[in-house]
Amino acid sequence: MEFRALVARALMGVLAVLLLAAPAQAAWIRAETDRFVVYGEGGEKSVRDFATKLTTYDWVLRRFHPSTMDRKAPTKVQVFLLADQSDLKRVRPYLQKYTLGFYSAMNEGVFAFAVKSEGLVGADAVLFHEYAHHFMLENFPSAYPAWFVEGWAEYFMTTEITKDQIKIGGYNPARAYGIFNETWLPMEELLSKTTGETRPAKTNVYYAQAWLLTHYMRSDDTRARQLDVAIKAIADGKDPVKSMESATGGSLADLTAALKKYRKLPLVGVRNPGLTPQMTVTVMPRSADDLLLDEMRLVLWPTGRLDPDFLANVRRKAARYPGDRFAEQVLARAEFVMGDVAAAEAIMKRRLEATPDDVEDLLLAGTGQVMAGMRDSEKREARYRAARPLLAKAYQLDKGDFRTLFAYALSRSIEPVFPTDNDLAALTEARYLAPAVQESSFRLGMALLQKGRRDEAAKVLAPVINNPHGGRAAQQARTLLNQGRLGALDLEALGDEEDEAPQPGPAGAPAAPTTPTR
Repeated sequence: MEFRALVARALMGVLAVLLLAAPAQAAWIRAETDRFVVYGEGGEKSVRDFATKLTTYDWVLRRFHPSTMDRKAPTKVQVFLLADQSDLKRVRPYLQKYTLGFYSAMNEGVFAFAVKSEGLVGADAVLFHEYAHHFMLENFPSAYPAWFVEGWAEYFMTTEITKDQIKIGGYNPARAYGIFNETWLPMEELLSKTTGETRPAKTNVYYAQAWLLTHYMRSDDTRARQLDVAIKAIADGKDPVKSMESATGGSLADLTAALKKYRKLPLVGVRNPGLTPQMTVTVMPRSADDLLLDEMRLVLWPTGRLDPDFLANVRRKAARYPGDRFAEQVLARAEFVMGDVAAAEAIMKRRLEATPDDVEDLLLAGTGQVMAGMRDSEKREARYRAARPLLAKAYQLDKGDFRTLFAYALSRSIEPVFPTDNDLAALTEARYLAPAVQESSFRLGMALLQKGRRDEAAKVLAPVINNPHGGRAAQQARTLLNQGRLGALDLEALGDEEDEAPQPGPAGAPAAPTTPTR
């Protein structure tokens, strides 16, 4: 009996050693470069490789637009590589079926999410499309027509990166199906409407024609110059149809006929430069396994919209990690957004007493007061004023974070003297640090209208108004600008971009990555 006990004890010891040696559940890995922060599970190598691929793709875009080659992005794009669509639904529960990813540039940061379908092929298509949008907004903010915004992103989306070679100018099978098997939109409709103004059944062919027109115009030096002339005229407010006809010297019927004949796609090949970006890789705390995607859901969630079951779930998860920095921050955010504001304040007070110069804590405590003020109109003034010392200190510790400036300007918006010159300077700097975040442009444009500076407001608001997925914010900006004065604002419309319907292609189309959403 004693011998059996000794054997059993020995076996238990061996089992314990084996359990300790066995790999734990896949932890979240964070890889940060000079332009990206990439989050992923499944091992450090896959996250490193994708961060390198994104860096190479960024190099491709800059190589084709030399003026951007040495331009450093002040705000990094945060990319989340997700295991499957259920993870995507955890971040944004109401996404349409078959969606493989989406992009959001908002007052809390610039984010892209993609499902790692078919290895990383699906993630490539989604993120390349969305980063192309981001790149355009960041480097060339202007009043581009919707077809060009989407066609340009579709053109670069198909970039193929291998170990030695990079190919640009290929095609997406679903778009090719649209060209060959669907009834085309009239060219006038393509040139003058956005995707949101197009019938849902025609969305795929809209993208297909936008891609083909962009490819056709870019593939020849003369046509490329014509395209530049047309785009500039449209950006200046001229009629899109007349601008294209004037630039090309032909009718829309001529252009349509030329596109129908355009079948041989010239590919551009360049040698892979073999970039090895400087990268800081960290394993995130165990609490991130439970709470990272919940945190992103809270970041994207409308402030004040209740979800009791989700809130209770966050509280239960956070309780597993007492004293954990990340868990406490996520819990505090949940309470600020939809729960008990006093509980959130208590968490942040305790944290700031222990680490008074933690910038992320200061920012969360300050923006938390703003969120609480948005939830309670009666206490809004007091909340917004309580936010300012916290945000001012965060700014002094890190003057390159647009989030602090945006939140500070928002907290000032309830003051009778708003906007002062200092308020305008804060919004202008926030917009400079993150040009792709159209909430900053919206707020700055509204502030300029409030000061009676309509011409300046028109320039600032142009990318918002012409955003193909600008939603209610674009409509509101257009209306107020046309009125030439500041009217009533629908605060919930700010940053409310409409989702782009995923388009895997009509029945019978070849399997291909779906259209990314924004």
